[in-house]
Amino acid sequence: IDVDANSVINWNGKPLATRADLDLKLQEATKMEPQPELHLRSHAKAKYEAVAAVMANAQRLGLNKLGIVGSEQFVN
Repeated sequence: IDVDANSVINWNGKPLATRADLDLKLQEATKMEPQPELHLRSHAKAKYEAVAAVMANAQRLGLNKLGIVGSEQFVN
């Protein structure tokens, strides 16, 4: 899951039009056995609210394998 500089949420490189689309993707992931590890990457200019919404939605739907990647861009 990528959140770009304009705070658009992308799933496997494809933009999601709405938060409902994100929920559908997350719900599909909850049904997989074993549950997949989702990687969340945020652009430095993405709004905090967009990134927090992805994490909150994942948690609310029962996904418990969510990793944040690419955070080295925020060092210094």
